Amino acid sequence: MLYFVLFITSFVCYSNALDRKIFAKLNPGCDECSNNATTLVYIRSEGNADVIHQIWDFTKHLPTIVLCVGSLNSSLEINWERSEPVKFVWSEKPWYSFATAIDKLCEYEDLHDTGYIDPHYPQREYNLDGVSWVLDESIFTDSEAMVHVSGKIHNRHRKRDGIVSIKLDLLPFKDYAVELPHLVHTANSTLIDVSLVNLTTSRGFNASRYALHFLLASTDYPADTMHYTMRKSLDDEHTPGVFEIIEIKTPSLYNNNQGGYLQFRPVGYTAPERNVASSTVAHVSQFNRTVMPFDSTLRLFFRDSPSMILIQDMFVSFGDSGDGFYKQHNYTAWSFTMGYGSPPVEGFSLFVILIISIGLGVPIVLALSGVTFVLFRRYRQTNSRTRFTNED
Repeated sequence: MLYFVLFITSFVCYSNALDRKIFAKLNPGCDECSNNATTLVYIRSEGNADVIHQIWDFTKHLPTIVLCVGSLNSSLEINWERSEPVKFVWSEKPWYSFATAIDKLCEYEDLHDTGYIDPHYPQREYNLDGVSWVLDESIFTDSEAMVHVSGKIHNRHRKRDGIVSIKLDLLPFKDYAVELPHLVHTANSTLIDVSLVNLTTSRGFNASRYALHFLLASTDYPADTMHYTMRKSLDDEHTPGVFEIIEIKTPSLYNNNQGGYLQFRPVGYTAPERNVASSTVAHVSQFNRTVMPFDSTLRLFFRDSPSMILIQDMFVSFGDSGDGFYKQHNYTAWSFTMGYGSPPVEGFSLFVILIISIGLGVPIVLALSGVTFVLFRRYRQTNSRTRFTNED
């Protein structure tokens, strides 16, 4: 039993080895960039057969993540004018690209107290193109790339501005995230945490909630569509009370198992201390056709063939019936992953594996011990009768 436990432990430790070599740099090639006022991160993730290039950009105000897959020889150079990127230059064309951006927040009056955003509800949009992002924290090593940025949302009816906080984290191995809802991250994905703090309700809104407006772009056929799937997880060990996992898949992934995705659980949190008591529901709207914002990283990146890009949008809203709406806590946090390839599937943790192993192993050991004892006793009795017969 001890050797089996040691084997399982060693296997889990081995599985956490680095799956890709990552090279991350802040504002690469920019001589006039201030490291706390300009935030563009380029990450090169080298695997055995390909390279995943990631761009995390806040320079054009809309939080944007671009993920590209290319050959081992592919490389990217970024041209700048002062502190703004003006061109992405590839040594060779990527095989596939997928990108997402959050271009605005939408405050909506939840008239029916469901948490869902409805186009017929009164709404007020907060475009993020006027937000200046500040780099609060960063890590760039061979085992992690992470940035934590924040931006202020001005509300003229309040003295204190609201805060949008975004954390992006790439860990080049498969494991569960430290914080709830403990999403699975891999070397092919980035973990994103979004927090909405003190975005207090506008005048005339009594049932306000907030939704994030996402733009999704990929090098798929423009007339195709993104795909929404929900599946059941093995259990709620890592996210108590939540058994569902939502995945937004690009057409290439949905049809050919090679493409981009967003993955998350339908849960958000209304307090910095994430637990079951502070959890709420995350809702996803339908996809709609849209266009890329004119002055955006998306348009700059796909400038050579904008008409050949699939571009859609969606809302992610938060709230549940009877929770008091956003003003009850003035805080909402939500996490998702963005990646390439097959989305990761949850497995049992080491603790559960050990419990199962012990639960199955102990009865087997006891049964084998009992059988061994019975056979040994019969063997001794047979030998005793044979010895007495020989003496007679």
